[in-house]
Amino acid sequence: MPLYTGQSHHGLWQDFLASALPERVHLIVDQPIGFALWGLDPLPAPALVITFNPFPLYLLDLFERKPAGVLVMPKSLGEIRTALDFVAAGRRVGSPPAVPFDLPTRRERQVLRLLAQGLCSGEIARRLGVKRDTVYTYYQALREKLNVRSQHKLVLDYLGHDRPV
Repeated sequence: MPLYTGQSHHGLWQDFLASALPERVHLIVDQPIGFALWGLDPLPAPALVITFNPFPLYLLDLFERKPAGVLVMPKSLGEIRTALDFVAAGRRVGSPPAVPFDLPTRRERQVLRLLAQGLCSGEIARRLGVKRDTVYTYYQALREKLNVRSQHKLVLDYLGHDRPV
């Protein structure tokens, strides 16, 4: 089974999961966070994505990529093995989260993804074919819907870096 993860994490996961990898399933370890969203295009199939980011909008974006499964914050190697076996058997793993807030529009989520990738407002506007002021309008809508005060906090929340330990 192929294993996909950010370069600095590949050896660790390869050693850890060496005995758990069914040949017909692609395992995508979302490390660093964001790798499963923009590190592979398209996702190989069938794929199980393991992520350690529980932020609902991030998870919705992962599910939109249509992997066979998404495993959020697995607690054991056994849980990962079970999920791999389910995917290998053609079963789906995980389901999109219930969102505890006013769901941002598809375009607002697209803006948030691009912002999380480190793009500035001008570059986001160019990529989306809109004016920079429109991007600022999206930022404002996101801040209101997610009840945050800054773009910085939007990104931290989206990437799961601003949650209590």
